[in-house]
Amino acid sequence: MLNNLERILIARGIRFHHQGNRIRCFPHVVNISVQRSLRALGSEFDSDNNEELLCDPEYVNVLMQNPIRAARILINKARQSGQRREEFAQIVTECIKNQTFGEGVTPSGTQLLRDVDTRWSSTFLMVDRLLSLYPAVQLLMRKYEPDALLSDKTLDVLSDIHEFLAIPHTVQELLSAENTPTASLALPAYAELIEILKGARVKLPKLAHGIQAAISALEEYMAYTRQTRVYALAMGTCTSSSHSITTLANHSLLVINPTMKFSWLQRNWKPEEVTTAREWVTEAVSTDNQYS
Repeated sequence: MLNNLERILIARGIRFHHQGNRIRCFPHVVNISVQRSLRALGSEFDSDNNEELLCDPEYVNVLMQNPIRAARILINKARQSGQRREEFAQIVTECIKNQTFGEGVTPSGTQLLRDVDTRWSSTFLMVDRLLSLYPAVQLLMRKYEPDALLSDKTLDVLSDIHEFLAIPHTVQELLSAENTPTASLALPAYAELIEILKGARVKLPKLAHGIQAAISALEEYMAYTRQTRVYALAMGTCTSSSHSITTLANHSLLVINPTMKFSWLQRNWKPEEVTTAREWVTEAVSTDNQYS
């Protein structure tokens, strides 16, 4: 599509380049990184760099058997029929009444959720709902298919995965909540997400190889952004590396500013990349033609 747009605009004397104007959807990029991490969790890991996981063979066995798939199977069985879903909703209501989930705790819903690979945060939301409703799931499935219930170790692993998945989910939700999310908000969000995931890699060492896969995917895209003109043009003076993910939704809309100081770019890009970005901006604001 952008190739065709480039041809049309150039024919009309308007400068445009299909590579320099491509911006990927932030949630889509984050979802790609999450899917890559989930695949990596069930793959071979470097035992030399993950001694803690190596010392817990039961944890390794759960990862190799794919706890996310086990959760999907359980959820599908629990949602097998309309009658079973209706019964489950009644069980959840009783659990709330009896404070089975905890004193004053009310789950966000009365039904289990399914995930879809192409829908961002859906796996997190599926696991989140399953863990929050698990006492009710036990009551239902002990009656129908007790073998489908998850082992205590599988629940422990899922709880760790849930903690990891909550990070990209929260970042994506905060950025999406911005009324006018822009590339100038996305770049710092990518960078800070990577730093938060590095912290999670230390906090959840048994999932470190999967978390690293997510980090690598995000770093690959960050490298792409440094070769894309539109990202350089989007950055403004009020973008700062001190911006917290938790306050992104409060930022005002950043507009292209020809007097920008490139403060964020200078802190996060290589000197030669900043130099190239300056040349792009100079070219953009000095031409009489509409810039790509």
